[in-house]
Order: sequence, then C-alpha cells, then structure tokens
Amino acid sequence: MTDSIEYRGYVLEAATRQREKPAGWTLEVHITPVGRRTGLRRCRASNTYRSQEVAVERCLEFGRQIVDGKVHRTDKKK
Repeated sequence: MTDSIEYRGYVLEAATRQREKPAGWTLEVHITPVGRRTGLRRCRASNTYRSQEVAVERCLEFGRQIVDGKVHRTDKKK
C-alpha cells in the first residue's frame, strides 16, 4: 500500500504516527496541489487505529473527503 496518491489535482499523503496514549496510529493527511511544494495543508482528527495499514487507508479517505468538500474545518474555541 502506498502512503500517497494523486486525487483531483492534489497529492494526498498519509502522515500517520504511532501514539502511546491512546494507543494506536493517528489520522493525519497532508494535502498539496499537484506540482507545487507550497500550499501544504495539514489535516488531522482525533481518531486512532490499531494498525498502520488501516490508518493509512483512513488518512487517504479523509483527504478525499476534504478535497470533495464533504469534511469541513472546525476551529476549536479558546
């Protein structure tokens, strides 16, 4: 399985990391317009997964949903 794909003019790259508490792999994806090095967008959620393979799969799906406009950014209130 690859950690990055091209989707609708963007490169989606899974940036999952292993955590100890809570135990599991994180959900984070980097979204960059194809052919550009600038414009990187880091998107993450609090979800964790038991394996790296599942986390990568979910990261890429999360990125697709963001590009498609199905997931919107939420800002935490301070």
